[in-house]
Amino acid sequence: MNPTLVTSYPNPDLDAVAGVIAYAEFLHKTGKKATVGIVGEPHDEAKYVLDRFAITYPQTTLDNRGGFDEVVLVDASDVGDLEGKVALEKVVEIIDHRKVNEADKFPKAKVQIELVGAAATLIAERFMQNEIDISKAAATLLYAAIISNTLNFKGSITTDRDKEAAAWLNQIAELPQDFSKDLFAAKSNLPGKKLVERVRGDFKEFTMGGKKVGIAQVEIIGAKNLLDERSEEVVQELGRMKEEMGLDFIFQNTVELEDNKNFFVVCDPDTKELLERALGVGFIDSVAERPGLILRKQIVPLLMQELQ
Repeated sequence: MNPTLVTSYPNPDLDAVAGVIAYAEFLHKTGKKATVGIVGEPHDEAKYVLDRFAITYPQTTLDNRGGFDEVVLVDASDVGDLEGKVALEKVVEIIDHRKVNEADKFPKAKVQIELVGAAATLIAERFMQNEIDISKAAATLLYAAIISNTLNFKGSITTDRDKEAAAWLNQIAELPQDFSKDLFAAKSNLPGKKLVERVRGDFKEFTMGGKKVGIAQVEIIGAKNLLDERSEEVVQELGRMKEEMGLDFIFQNTVELEDNKNFFVVCDPDTKELLERALGVGFIDSVAERPGLILRKQIVPLLMQELQ
């Protein structure tokens, strides 16, 4: 019998990479054959953790439809995110944590979608609840993913479950208290073309009220300084992407990891007006500042309310 493929959306972030690696381990330890495969390249933050702790990269697959009878999705539940790479009828399980999802489009999937800060929390709870030993590598990845996704427990979607899972994981991972600084610094260095690569690298498209909306997300230390110096590069890249993809609206959510605020960058007046209505922000030229931390998964429901 072919092993079950554990995967996520293409070009996965740290939460997705940690989740697929750790959940494949969980399945192995509960007597099921499983293998990890991802489409594309992991985000830089995921590469940083994999490299720092000498953890084997997940294998790359060009097409998840071939060679597998069953597929498990971790940190993924939107058909559009999968870019046609996963046969929907082969998906037998979905583990995700976002409010807006398309889990109902997977006809055979057992679904666990719970509004915690990270999919990594749900995977950690599987080990905890079943009293299954977890490897140091998997514990390290899951702990780092929770730190990242909850913005070191400062994000508005941070639950006691995230904190409890992180504390349990770090008994095995044994990472230092200031690990979050290293993690956030690793994804804040954006010289030269790295900036526009990041804009495209963490980008998602949504359809809301018949409109196509594109949202890029960049989480860094020093967001204000970066945008003071280089916002025009972001504006130009957003404009190119809007035209290439035929989008109605597009913007970048820039998350400041130290000062607990967001900056929104737009390239057109229609998107500016939409964000002013939906998020209550005010723009100076192409950039708006908002206190507090809000991530794309929280912004999407607000935009849907406005557009639908």
